[in-house]
Amino acid sequence: MNSSVTKTLLALLLALRELKIPLTTDEQELLQDVGQQLALDPDDWDFIEEELMVMIEANATLNHLYQYNKVKLDALDGQIPRKLFPSLDELEQELFGETKEVITFDGQPKGDPNSKPNEVITITSNILLTENQDRTAKQLIFLEQISDFVQNYRYFNTYFADPSNQITVPSSEPLIHGYVYILYIDISPEKKGIDQQQTPFPEQALAQIWNVQETLVLDVVVASKNFSINAPVKKLTLPRSGSSDSVQFTVKPNLFEGRGYIQVELFYRGYLLQSKKITVLIIPMVGAEIPDSLRSPQTARITFTTTDLLTNEQLALLPERVLTVDVELDQRDGSIDFRFLDRTGGNKELAFYDTTLQPTALGNAIAGIRQQLYSTLHDGYWGQVEGNMELLNTWLPKLAGVGRELYRQLLPHNQANLLADDQGEILQAILKPNTVIQVNPILGKVTIPWALLYERKVKSHLARVCDRFTEHDLDCTSCPHKNDPKYVCPHAFWGYRYSIEQLPCWTSSKHSAPIALVRQIKNNQPLQLSFNVYRDFQLWREHLPKLETVASVNILLAEEILELEHIWGEHSKVLDLVYFYCHGGVEEMPKRPYLELSDDRIDSNFLECYESNWLHHPLVFLNGCATGDYGPESYVSLIDDFLNAGASGVVGTECPVSENLAEYYAIEVFKRLFAGEPMGQSMLAVRRELLQQHYNPLGLVYSLYAAHEIALACSVLQK
Repeated sequence: MNSSVTKTLLALLLALRELKIPLTTDEQELLQDVGQQLALDPDDWDFIEEELMVMIEANATLNHLYQYNKVKLDALDGQIPRKLFPSLDELEQELFGETKEVITFDGQPKGDPNSKPNEVITITSNILLTENQDRTAKQLIFLEQISDFVQNYRYFNTYFADPSNQITVPSSEPLIHGYVYILYIDISPEKKGIDQQQTPFPEQALAQIWNVQETLVLDVVVASKNFSINAPVKKLTLPRSGSSDSVQFTVKPNLFEGRGYIQVELFYRGYLLQSKKITVLIIPMVGAEIPDSLRSPQTARITFTTTDLLTNEQLALLPERVLTVDVELDQRDGSIDFRFLDRTGGNKELAFYDTTLQPTALGNAIAGIRQQLYSTLHDGYWGQVEGNMELLNTWLPKLAGVGRELYRQLLPHNQANLLADDQGEILQAILKPNTVIQVNPILGKVTIPWALLYERKVKSHLARVCDRFTEHDLDCTSCPHKNDPKYVCPHAFWGYRYSIEQLPCWTSSKHSAPIALVRQIKNNQPLQLSFNVYRDFQLWREHLPKLETVASVNILLAEEILELEHIWGEHSKVLDLVYFYCHGGVEEMPKRPYLELSDDRIDSNFLECYESNWLHHPLVFLNGCATGDYGPESYVSLIDDFLNAGASGVVGTECPVSENLAEYYAIEVFKRLFAGEPMGQSMLAVRRELLQQHYNPLGLVYSLYAAHEIALACSVLQK
């Protein structure tokens, strides 16, 4: 069933909703007949469409509304957020005031997982089978939301112009080295400028903000190492409807020839709304020959978009993003670029620089950290959660040493294009405890153990852990050892001081469209938990009753691959949490990551079969051996595959963990998650508890590849 069918049916529903003159009895009966045929045999679309169009075209008013909405939907090219569509249960609740099983004419329940019907066909069939379909359509909240989206969509436009005459440079022309151009950016119902996609601006993310204001001020950030940019951060005023003002950036190609790149990002209160990658051909002089291989001189594509609904209540309660770290893999030379965007001092840009870090150099630094983490676990805390000050003194200074080295590599001092001061020290000064640091991988996945970054100077081979860290706040107010490099302070690790979210929204060849950022798992009671285990582990049988004691949970247990396949097929639309308590790792050749259940391994090819199958967007928790251990050289990872299957995010480990630690950590985090606490906040709290109560630093092992706020829609904690 292709997308044109979906657009036809959705245009019909929107037309019915807007219809002022009630349908006749004959028209209602014809639509009921169409609804029955859709329920019976949706594949016989040619016949169904013919009958449907006869009915629509016979009603001039309905036909006008249908054609109007069809044009709008065609322009959107199907880019309507899936979250706007109800589940079958939610639809039945709206239609009938209760959830009840609807039987099709072949005797199968609607929503039968084996039939996998098209979502819009199922919804349309249910609506058309009611009486007074136009009246029904007017009462459905989800159709109102879709109608608002369809009527109000706008585009994030970018295009170049000549500053002398303001004439737009056609996208079919390259730019010239050393010439000055104006980069125009606006948000408008008219699609213009450079873009390969039809992705609209995420209006729905801001839908509730308009309740109290007529305009919003967005931050526009433009960055490039191939162009000189006069001022990289500016304000854009977005009205409730229509076009925004046009923001202008003066840019000058400093690349002599070849393809240059510009990254443009839109923020609201520090929340990244949308980003775009512009690729431009630069020629050395006017009239220079352009090889056929370099045609399409100007292109652009959306690399990130959010569909999360931001509300005034949420924005008031949740921490503003005051630091965003953009991590970008340069596809030409393989270097890793880091851009630090600081909004603590009035939306200025703290730094943008090319680190010139090659994957090998960065990979070696990361490998050193992960090896030190594993040594701390294996040689220091193996088989135990409880530690002591002696153990902490043995291992934490070593972690501080490798963490400081990585910190210095990511924030080099006194670069020519930075301020004269030590950038690392400036960054440390402006970041307050409990700040949420947002890491945005733009192109190419770079998974870095951010929690291990250590932001104070340290003589790691001589240092001891400050024995007063439990007595002082996270700023170490009045602590005499605060600036002494012979003392290691846990509060100087990013993982104890901040919550770090690595947005799971990178673009790759696996994703035909940007992955949407999800901040809420729409669970019910009991929570549906896919529990996948390696049966030879010792503690998992004790682990299950602990989970059931803590919360109202329906545990779907799989010890072997066939059991897992059955569960994922039967419950794909309702899974809230996918939990792996098992082995994992990377094959020696060809370096493919895997998870291992009792009888076989799960790899990328296996997970590809579940592409976008998890409509409920579960959170995936990889509580196993090295399941988060993906260096920058890994272009195929399980994290990517889970996102492609529909996961809202992933929690993984930076190195192999012992079962004792894995079991303890999961229970403590789940207690908080099941109570409704955001996952980022839960992980930060448990990490601190492990350190302060058990003198165990290994909470730093776990990393979050999801929004800090990812949380359950409702608590499932047992009363």
